Amino acid sequence: MKYTASQQTLGWFKDRYLEGNLEIRPPYQRRPVWTTRQKSNLIESILLGLPVPEIYVQVVTDEAGDTTYAVVDGQQRVRAMLQFIGVDKDESEEEDNGFTLEELPEDSKWRNVDFEDLDPGQKRRFFGHQLAVRLLEDSTDEEVRDLFRRLNKYLTKLNDQELRNATYSGPFIALVEQLADDEFWAENGIVSAALIRRMKDLEFVSELLIGILDGPQGGAAKVIDEYYLQFEHFAEEFPQQKILKRRYAKTLNLIKALFPDIRKLRWKNRTDFYSLFVVVAELLSSNELPTSQYSAFKKTLAAFAGEVEERISDDDADVSEDAAAYARAAVKGSSERSRRMDRHNALMDSIKRYFRPAVKTAR
Repeated sequence: MKYTASQQTLGWFKDRYLEGNLEIRPPYQRRPVWTTRQKSNLIESILLGLPVPEIYVQVVTDEAGDTTYAVVDGQQRVRAMLQFIGVDKDESEEEDNGFTLEELPEDSKWRNVDFEDLDPGQKRRFFGHQLAVRLLEDSTDEEVRDLFRRLNKYLTKLNDQELRNATYSGPFIALVEQLADDEFWAENGIVSAALIRRMKDLEFVSELLIGILDGPQGGAAKVIDEYYLQFEHFAEEFPQQKILKRRYAKTLNLIKALFPDIRKLRWKNRTDFYSLFVVVAELLSSNELPTSQYSAFKKTLAAFAGEVEERISDDDADVSEDAAAYARAAVKGSSERSRRMDRHNALMDSIKRYFRPAVKTAR
């Protein structure tokens, strides 16, 4: 890998971004996690003329002489700078381009200032601020991924899913990212906005797909990693990918139709949603839930959830055997395979009677 130390202005990053030649978050990068306070502190440092930590940028020039740039390390800094001047938006936040430095201490001269409040001279100095940039040339994607992992060993620790995104590529992780791009998770509080920033929605969707493939599995990082590794070697599409995607969509669509208010129910908890999803996916593999059974099905699930909550609150509560078994498996170590299997079997026994064999249509 060839690399050179250079100085680039903030204006250089703006120009490359507006040209469409700057990739701020390559696939291996973590999602934006900085708070407004962190962004404000960075911008204040720039306005004060203070140095900013070095930024690593991969440079790729094609045979036509066109050059593109990808921020390997420093995306939070670059994104904050572009957001402040109003040319980039954090997709995980519902905010307009640009932000005000309202999180700065009261004694800061820049408190409550936004970019448009700066005078022409201040704007010129802001765009002319020199940034230390390490340009990486003649580097393969694997070399860049390895560098990213090494750099982040000394910074905020990457969580398991962020490490997967920095390690694996291929059709499985691409499918996970596609399916996780759904407002359903945040809207219903199944995965919070803060966890989505740390890619926990990707991890959860990974577990749901694994559950469809092989039934309840443990939630340990090693277990999920093994599935990512299993599908790593397929270039375009892994075996049964289309079937898996259809089963996932069929299951999620049924849950959405049945429980438009799921955020108010026990089943919005990730532990419980996982069990509900994997059980329903298994039942739908060869069965259907007739619309005539929707009402009774929902009532049974509501009653089951009530019994589970009652048993968790009181070990001596008089509830069904299935609810008692589910409650025992829903507490400590709830992501262990044995406990997931216990919940799976208990919930399956309670709801399978509502499903009917699917009618095969002639082709």
